[in-house]
Amino acid sequence: MNEFWSRRTCVILTGASKGIGQCLAVEIGKLLVPESTIVLMARDTNGLEKTKEMVNKENSDILVEYYSVDFYNSNATMFEKIVEPIDSTKYELFLLIHNAGSVGNLDHLAADMNDPDEWNKYMLLNLYSVTCLTSVFLSKFNSDTAERCIVNITSLLGIEPFKSVGYYCVGKASREMFFRVLALENPTLNILSYSPGPVLTDMYTNISLNSKDEVVREQFTSGQQKQYIVKVEDTCQKLVNILAMRSYKTGGRVDYYDK
Repeated sequence: MNEFWSRRTCVILTGASKGIGQCLAVEIGKLLVPESTIVLMARDTNGLEKTKEMVNKENSDILVEYYSVDFYNSNATMFEKIVEPIDSTKYELFLLIHNAGSVGNLDHLAADMNDPDEWNKYMLLNLYSVTCLTSVFLSKFNSDTAERCIVNITSLLGIEPFKSVGYYCVGKASREMFFRVLALENPTLNILSYSPGPVLTDMYTNISLNSKDEVVREQFTSGQQKQYIVKVEDTCQKLVNILAMRSYKTGGRVDYYDK
């Protein structure tokens, strides 16, 4: 077994009720050694329960817990209550994976994005909850002997603009910069922004059907694009391997299609 995954690990995973988050929970769960723990967060309780069952089916020697969380109304106190019962002395690796997120209002082009309330609502989920949970994570798990690793699930749209997806582009770009600053300030942390490639998630389908820009809709549904579609299991396995190999610089980004 790879050294990275051979340690007693506490994993905290957001957006774990479906799609990439659910698959990541299962793939990571397969690798965890006994006495490890996975803490799942999302809004959908039924989806979280299903994820827990899937993980335990693959590995019954680990503890799986889940919490229904409304990230639009999250704060430090709420996250502190979730992590408070965790015995930080038990683990050799603490892994936080930020997967929760939303695409935003696809009816607005950049020139239309003038509502502070809509901006605040979007950023509450896609940036503020991320920075808040990260702060709580680092405060709770500050052992000198255990490694702390943070994975930010990002997107090509965090570095490349797409019409009518302005909220999403800004959200992903701001998250990446936050983690770059965090890595610079804390060089002992293991931080990665991972772009999973074009995976057929609910979010991808939403953009392909509802983007205000016709070119974007066609681009997301074209035959040429279909050859680049990534299976969710493949991208999750790629991330697991990237973490094991640790060939990236902390704070950096890796794309599924990077060599």
